[in-house]
Parts: sequence; C-alpha cells; structure tokens
Amino acid sequence: MKYILTEEHVEIPEKIEIKVKSKKVEVKGPRGILNRNFKHASLDIQVQKKLKKQSKKEKSRVSIRMWQSQRKQRCQVNSVAAQIKNMIRGVTSGYKFKMVLAYAHFPIIINLLDKGAGIEIKNFLGEKIIRTIKCLPGVVITRNEAEEKNVLTLSGNDLNNVSLTCALIHQACAVKNKDIRQFLDGIYVSEKRLEV
Repeated sequence: MKYILTEEHVEIPEKIEIKVKSKKVEVKGPRGILNRNFKHASLDIQVQKKLKKQSKKEKSRVSIRMWQSQRKQRCQVNSVAAQIKNMIRGVTSGYKFKMVLAYAHFPIIINLLDKGAGIEIKNFLGEKIIRTIKCLPGVVITRNEAEEKNVLTLSGNDLNNVSLTCALIHQACAVKNKDIRQFLDGIYVSEKRLEV
C-alpha cells in the first residue's frame, strides 16, 4: 500500500537559526553550528515561516515530507525529524556522557591527550599494549579525580559524535578469549544527559 503524503514538523525555538539547501541542514545556536547531510533520503525538507496575527511574532518550523511512499520508507521521515531535534538540543544545551572504569585486579590507567582530544588506555587486564583513541570532531574528554575517581566525562554538541566516541572507548576495552560474565573489566557508559 502506498501512502500519498507522510509529513512531520519540527518547531524551531527562538535563538536557533536553521538553513536548508538541497537536503543539507545547518543548525546555528548559542553553542555553535552543526551540519548534517540527508541526501541519502528521498524526501523534502523545508523551513516554513508563519506570522501570527495577534502577537505579530514570526513562528518557524522545519517540515519533512515524503510523497508516494511505502510503509518501510515512511520511517525515514521520523528519523530525519529526530536527528534535527537532536541537533537543536545540541546547539542549545549540548550532551554529556559519563563513563566508569571498572576493574577487578589490574587498575586501568588513563592519560588524556591534547587537552581532552583523545585518551590513552594502559594496563587493561595487565596487558602491556597501549590503546589510543582519538575523539571525533567536537568531543572533549575531561576527568576530575578530586570529585569522582575512575570517571571520564565526554561532552560535545553533536549527539552522534559523543555517543560514537563512547562506543570507540568501550570497544577498545573488550575482553577477548575469556568468559565476559566473569571478567567484567572495561569502560562502561554510566550516565547520559544534556549538558546545561
């Protein structure tokens, strides 16, 4: 069955500016600029502006439309809308993820590289290998030993980059050739929230 029109709207808050040109979306806010390319999706993205008669305030929104779509193609509309919402949240408040170092016997040693642009993991399960992970663009790693021991804080505007950097760190400390129910050593995400 084909659906004639599938449509989703994302309201644009006051301090946010959004530009759309040939499916390339640019979101500008107090914390910076985020860009995303949606050329892979066969849908229309437009910024609509509407003037309210009573308050004479301009209200704007991003509309995402897909014409003549099957049920499985329709889900792209919600996915694109959710990504634009995440971009708006990112440039207004930002994202902050916390990761905990878990170990039973060998303490994991972590060094920050280039003012939080990457990390170096040593002594994982007593191994001599030094694992180096570079952060994706716009992500900064901080560590406050005085307040919280064995906790890394990753922050940035782009939710995709912050969560992917967490995934890279987590995957670098995967336990190989052992029972993972018994060997729980690693670096795990403990908290995800908006950085206000």
